[in-house]
Amino acid sequence: MNDITENKHGGNANSKAAIDGIYANLTLRQQQVLATIKARGSMGRTCREIADRHGCGMNAISGRLTELKAMGKIKVVGRRDGCAVYQITEP
Repeated sequence: MNDITENKHGGNANSKAAIDGIYANLTLRQQQVLATIKARGSMGRTCREIADRHGCGMNAISGRLTELKAMGKIKVVGRRDGCAVYQITEP
């Protein structure tokens, strides 16, 4: 998987090691995000709602949303409280 933060850290070894550690758990977090969106059905979820539900910051979720959207697993269907609303694109 590509390092979506590479432009920010410019190849710094510490940053590279950190992102490699994150990618080791990425699949689990993606599954959690998908399950949280799916549980809401047609109402969808915002990044803020997902982060609140999982007790983490929005920065921990926004990258997963970007990846899942790029994979075609989720889509933006509107806005709520100033945030994009995501829904599952797969059955």
